[in-house]
Order: sequence, then structure tokens, then C-alpha cells
Amino acid sequence: MTALVFPPALSPHGASRLVLVRHGEVPGIKPPSFRGTQDLPLTDRGREQAAVTAHYLASAPDVKVVASSPLSRCVETARAIADHHGETVFPMAGLTDFNYGDWQGHSHKDIAAAYPQDYDAWMQTPDLARIPNGDTLETVARRAVGAAHEALAQAENGTAIVVTHDSVIRTLILAILRLPLRNYWKFTSDPCGVSIFTPRYGEWSVERINESIHIRK
Repeated sequence: MTALVFPPALSPHGASRLVLVRHGEVPGIKPPSFRGTQDLPLTDRGREQAAVTAHYLASAPDVKVVASSPLSRCVETARAIADHHGETVFPMAGLTDFNYGDWQGHSHKDIAAAYPQDYDAWMQTPDLARIPNGDTLETVARRAVGAAHEALAQAENGTAIVVTHDSVIRTLILAILRLPLRNYWKFTSDPCGVSIFTPRYGEWSVERINESIHIRK
């Protein structure tokens, strides 16, 4: 039996609240493609989503850190949020999207046809899959958890807002819930979806996962 691969544990020490936000819409979301570390700009719809999400999070208490993936789609989303709280955006390399290697820039349909076995492994056992010249899920989880710990420490008992990518948010949720990485596909984050966690008795308590009603009104 194959051993389970777990992400590093994400301790709640430091902040009083952790808010995970996915960036707004970019080209390549529909139909789905492997965007990864390509620095794609927000679409007009994505900028609208970022503005609405910033307004939605304007009442978040005691925001002390707004951290972001260094890719522009996240920085622009984070800047809209940070402006409501008088904060600057802290880009963190550990929050960068999954590097899809040879698959990057191609549609899921094309990759499924060109790499049928590898693509099937990615969809069925993402924790064990190996994308040619790309990241592994465990590598992404380790750097994402490290960056999240840094953001939590900087928050100093306030709220830490982390703006990043769907892949990174999935791994952080698994770390928070202490679930193995094979559960990667059981969670998702819509463009500008919001997930909120608060500490309770030394563990994380889930307030919301992928809240997106604010961008559907």
C-alpha cells in the first residue's frame, strides 16, 4: 500500500484569523488550461471581482498583513484589498502558483491527449504524480505552508490575508485540516473565493471555505 503524503502542519500561532483569497479571473480559466507561473493579467471581470472582494473584506477586523503571490494577478487583487486597510502588499515567493513544467500554457484537453498516463495520474493521484519538468504537490505544499507561517507571524494576533492561487489554497486547506495531499481535488477555490479560519484551542476552526456569494450578486 502506498504511503500517504501529508503537507506540513500549519500551526495557528501568530494571527487571530487567516483569510485565504484566490485572485480574480484571468485568461485561461475557461476552458481550463495549465496557467501556473505564467504572469497573466486580470481580465476586466477579474478586476471587478477584486474590487467587490476588497469591499467585502473591508470589515475584516484588525488586518495587519496582506501577503500575496508575486504574480501580478494576485498582487493586483491583494492591492485592492490592502488599500481598504491602509496596508501594503507583501509578495512572497512561497505563494507562487504550481509550476506545470512542460504542460504550462496548454489546455487540459490537449495535455490529456498528449500525456494520457501522466494526466490520468495527476487527476487520480495528484500527491504521487510527476509532471514533466514541473513541481510536485509536496514541494508546493511545503513552500506554501512556510509562507503562510511567515504571514501569520507578521500578523501579531491580528488578521492575515493571503492572496494566492487555487493550487496553493488547496494545499493550505489540506494543511489546516491535516488531510493527506491525495485529497487535493476535494477542494476548490473560485476566482476571488474567500476561505476564513480562526484559532480555537490550539487548532484551526473553519469559518468559511470558498465563500463566493459576494461576487455572484
